[in-house]
Amino acid sequence: MDEELGPFQDIWDAWEEAHEEITRKPLSHFRKATEIQFDEMEEHLAMKDRDAAGREAADIISIALNTLRWLGYTPSQVAEIARSRAENRMKGQALAILDKYEGRYGI
Repeated sequence: MDEELGPFQDIWDAWEEAHEEITRKPLSHFRKATEIQFDEMEEHLAMKDRDAAGREAADIISIALNTLRWLGYTPSQVAEIARSRAENRMKGQALAILDKYEGRYGI
């Protein structure tokens, strides 16, 4: 197995057994799964359970990784996409990105 995903490699590997099933899901599956995880995170935060909320955030990372798997990427390709996106889109632009979301989407 590749070890390109650093601390996220274990999440990728844990889902390897479901690879074929994941690739058959519609894109809407990943959107809905993410919504469910955010709902669960909010429930934990309402109960002031930060640790449980953190586990739900890790589940959101898992869904993101599985979406990339669904798109047909390998761990090394995912790592390169992440590095490139951070360097070319986010680095030095984080505040502008937040402003964009506030201006365009009101969040």
